[in-house]
Amino acid sequence: MYEFNRKKPVSINLSCPLGSVDIVSERRDNIKVAITALDSSRQDRESVNNTSVVLINDELIIEPPKGSSYLRSSTRLNIKARVPIDSSAKINVASAVVKCDGRYKDLNINTASGEIYVEDITGNLTLKTATANSQIGAVGGKLTARSASGNITFGHVAGKMTVRIGSGNIKIATSSNDIKYKSNSGNLDIVSVNSGLISCQSESGSIRIGINPDTIALLNLNSKTGEITDEIDTQGNIDSSKSVTLHLNTNTGDIHVFKALAESFQNKR
Repeated sequence: MYEFNRKKPVSINLSCPLGSVDIVSERRDNIKVAITALDSSRQDRESVNNTSVVLINDELIIEPPKGSSYLRSSTRLNIKARVPIDSSAKINVASAVVKCDGRYKDLNINTASGEIYVEDITGNLTLKTATANSQIGAVGGKLTARSASGNITFGHVAGKMTVRIGSGNIKIATSSNDIKYKSNSGNLDIVSVNSGLISCQSESGSIRIGINPDTIALLNLNSKTGEITDEIDTQGNIDSSKSVTLHLNTNTGDIHVFKALAESFQNKR
């Protein structure tokens, strides 16, 4: 167990081969880090003893021994950290379950495979995966996500969003800012958008977007062979200062734009 006395947020720089990463950002006046082996092999036990955990100024560094290639290692570690609320983290793992509970300022997560769970981010999120599936809560700042085939689910996204995905599916509960989305065969499903410029390009994946009923919608929907369903009454009289512009393009994927439920944006930031 490593422990440091600190009340202010820190910036975490964490590297892990295989295994699990569990970080909690909460109200506390210290930092605690525990590293254990997921099995009893000598290699894992040695990796636990040789993993470095240091606090330098505002940066908490957790990394394998110098000169090791953790991305090619079969070592499996269980890393748990408890840090002050509103901390930031840069997490680089090969294949692991990554859990980030609590409230964070900024997060940068890079993983090949595994699973990702994030609760709440007040700042920016950068997410890069190959096949990992991700569940993300609220994002208050800018969001950048790239995935080859992993599925990603978001809660409310307040900042601008850029998403590039191969065959994985994206689901967003609510959005109130610009979105740039590009996909090969993955599907996009947005339950409700409140405002912003939504620009989407998909080859064979479908696009499904709900529009808040209090928002004026300007639609530009195009598909070569896919079916387009427009359930928005653009001729209606909506007394609102909020507007959303949709530029949706697919090759063979279907496009469906509909009126979202009014309660979708209740209790959202």
